[in-house]
Amino acid sequence: MMTVVPIPMEAAKNLCRRWHYSDVFPPHTMIALGFYDACGLGGVSIWGWGTRPKHTIQKLFPSLNTQDYWELCRMCCRDDLPRNTESQLLAGCEAWFKENHPDKKLLFTWADGLRGKPGYVYQGSNWNYGGFITTEIYLTEDGEPVHPRLLNTRFGSRGKEVYVKLGLKKVWGRQFRYCRFLCGHKQRKALLRESSVSWNQRYPKHTDLIWKIDAGEGSRETRDLPTVKRSGQFRQSAFSSDRHRKSGQKMLFEQMNQPTEKATDRVVGGLRRGGW
Repeated sequence: MMTVVPIPMEAAKNLCRRWHYSDVFPPHTMIALGFYDACGLGGVSIWGWGTRPKHTIQKLFPSLNTQDYWELCRMCCRDDLPRNTESQLLAGCEAWFKENHPDKKLLFTWADGLRGKPGYVYQGSNWNYGGFITTEIYLTEDGEPVHPRLLNTRFGSRGKEVYVKLGLKKVWGRQFRYCRFLCGHKQRKALLRESSVSWNQRYPKHTDLIWKIDAGEGSRETRDLPTVKRSGQFRQSAFSSDRHRKSGQKMLFEQMNQPTEKATDRVVGGLRRGGW
């Protein structure tokens, strides 16, 4: 079994920025575990919680609270390492948590079906699968993602009139739930009984990936993976000030009576500059 050690958070994030498909991190990144090899830092896993830690766990396991679990926020290994390295890293993290964080009842994560990932690394590590949700993201013409919260905070809405005027397309896709129990057999059985979803090992595959896209002319369904690039210009925090939100709403309103191409250029330009 791979032996993992705590990794400085900034070093872990730097590895992800270089090798992971997303260089944006959740708000609560609490601990990083990883391993070194002859070439340096080989792989990392960043643990913590997403934007709603208590809501996430209690929706699935009502008796648990935030302190009872870790969510896997990011996992990344160098591309030159063997394909099973991430599974070994997960196993090493599980052992480390059992020894060093015995109060944790389970590990939880999402596989990003929006980016074509049904969660093969968790399947290879025998994690429990808990079904999927359908979620959304907005994409620019060249595939740069814009988070729904950014539209809400900058324009007060992510309605169709807003994202079409910005020249964005709305993409719906699936996010797949996985968990790994750290607690004993008796408590695991009790948690499975109370859970709001069914946990099993009937894993999703690529045939279960499906997207729905709306660029303003009505939605269409596809099984072709949309182009989603890293966040670049659209890196502003979703939690912007109220002043920014009101300014964004005002500017969008002013553009509504202008020709679409000109309005889109001005509004998206302002969003990218982050000047509202």
